[in-house]
Amino acid sequence: MGSNLPIQPKATGIQWVNGVPEPVCKNINPSSVKQLATTALSMPYEGEYNEELGMFVIEPRFEGMTNAEVMWVRMAEKAANGDLESAKILLDRVLGKPKQSVETTSMTMSYQEFLELMAQKGNG
Repeated sequence: MGSNLPIQPKATGIQWVNGVPEPVCKNINPSSVKQLATTALSMPYEGEYNEELGMFVIEPRFEGMTNAEVMWVRMAEKAANGDLESAKILLDRVLGKPKQSVETTSMTMSYQEFLELMAQKGNG
């Protein structure tokens, strides 16, 4: 009756065929999401859309850069201007997140000895 196979989430998009929209489904998995992100970040930066001109405009300093490069430059500028969240993200990515330290105390005594110690502290 039913299938024991895991359900694969699907991405649904729309593809136009002869002027008619048709749904398109693709399997989504961690590998495909990573590949999509890598592809999108590697694409040439097209600039920001300018409503008045009706086209994308690229600042000269960003010409020839990828989307990822523009993102890093902008985040670095925000960090340099005091945006602590941008600074934290940059430093975490470049240097790695700081190691967490945990302080521990080790004691070796029996439960009976512990109870006696507590009783002494309570009477003292």
